[in-house]
Amino acid sequence: MTDVIRRSLAGLLLALLAACTSTPVIEPGSPLRPMAEVRQWELSARISITRGEEGWHAALQWREQNGQYRLQVSGPLGQGAFELTGSAGRVVLRDAQGRTLAAPDAESLLLQAIGWQLPVDGLRFWVRGLPAPAPAGEARAVRDTAGRLVRLAQDGWDIRYDRYRLQDGYAWPGRLKLARNDITVRLVIDSWRPDLPAGVPP
Repeated sequence: MTDVIRRSLAGLLLALLAACTSTPVIEPGSPLRPMAEVRQWELSARISITRGEEGWHAALQWREQNGQYRLQVSGPLGQGAFELTGSAGRVVLRDAQGRTLAAPDAESLLLQAIGWQLPVDGLRFWVRGLPAPAPAGEARAVRDTAGRLVRLAQDGWDIRYDRYRLQDGYAWPGRLKLARNDITVRLVIDSWRPDLPAGVPP
């Protein structure tokens, strides 16, 4: 084998490896149940937000039921802990010092209270692999052969999915990356608990 052929094969192999590492690994499966029918769920995750040279990361517990949600967030050693509860038209934040703030929407309340921007209203849907309904704006979606989102653009955010897990016939997202302007949000979901029992408060 000549050196030219060896170099050509090596270059081809490197190109293939690069393509593999840049493409989301999403295993094919049987027909999936529609995620839109899941109305009650809970997740445990790790979240990080970066803006320029600044960064923030925390543990996240998110529960949603009957149109209401509760986010419990705690940073390293409990720093920056807060709880966010919301329903249509009203969101309340309670911090570790016992202070309470309220606003009509979560994004402006979080920006006011902790100085970070997190699109909670859209993320309630994006985290399940769904475009948000109006008035979030037009959604441009790229899907894999099983119909799962690989990339979504909506409300000025670019959302990418590179991991799913199959559970109870649903494809649950396992890792998301959101970007808008100089803000990047990364969410790694460690566990999902769908269909909470009736009577469990959000």
